[in-house]
Amino acid sequence: MNLYKEPILYEDPLLRIQVLSFNSMQICQHGWHFHPQTEIIAVRSGTMEIHTPAEVYHLRAGDVLVLGSNQPHLDLRKQNDFVDYVALQFELEAFFDSNMLPYLYLFQESMVPLVELNTLFKENLELRQQFYNTVIELQQEHQQRQRGYELAINYLVKKCIFLLLRHDKIGMLRPSRSINDSNVKPVLDYVEAHLSDKISAEQACQLVNFSYTYFLKYFKQIMSISFTDYVIHRRIKYAERLLLTEDLSIAQIAEQVGLPNLSHFYKLFKRLHQCSPKSFKDSMIARTTGMSSVNTTE
Repeated sequence: MNLYKEPILYEDPLLRIQVLSFNSMQICQHGWHFHPQTEIIAVRSGTMEIHTPAEVYHLRAGDVLVLGSNQPHLDLRKQNDFVDYVALQFELEAFFDSNMLPYLYLFQESMVPLVELNTLFKENLELRQQFYNTVIELQQEHQQRQRGYELAINYLVKKCIFLLLRHDKIGMLRPSRSINDSNVKPVLDYVEAHLSDKISAEQACQLVNFSYTYFLKYFKQIMSISFTDYVIHRRIKYAERLLLTEDLSIAQIAEQVGLPNLSHFYKLFKRLHQCSPKSFKDSMIARTTGMSSVNTTE
């Protein structure tokens, strides 16, 4: 099987999602393809087939389909058949806030291939309808781009995740342990209180009375992210807030979030946002002023 890696292009690098709307009789040009992003398809009218190596999904109006990261698939429809559908392609991890992280590991391909979650739509028509409506609403928000549409898209992606979790009556997504019921909560509080300071895994170990090796393994099991990556994530989120609310230089912000090495701070910020801290700030300001001017003219 020849696989084509389909490139995913984000119109907004800060909003890690590509929203596509197809309304044609065109047959897929790529053949078998894949992409690291999760994909959700919702058919508005017509019919189409999505082939995976294990199964063929026959989709019609009102149907939805979830394809996980790097899932090989093929889009087919009969010659001259018309189909109107929406495709969302996004980085799942980008939409998980800190309080959602305990659920992240449930959506990893190593736990359960996400394509298998489509069984839930067959078993539950209410779920399928709610999920379909959510995808269509997201596409409309993206198309209309009214003020605050980014918040709506973020919320609607999370709603898709929530619907799968809430309606999983057959246990495909096993619930993780609650943070409050684990020994991680004191560590999270410690991190939040010391974002401007040096944070060490050794100190975190002492808080929960774990050995170093066991703590690192336990933390990742509960949080679905390594302790080091979690600390970086929280520091960068703190930096975002400072960029948008305080009149500080980039160097001052780097110092305040515990990353005084400026080049290292830039590297970590760009890893998360694919842009520099200044570009992030300028983009956020331009977006806000742009939306304000549109509303004023209206």
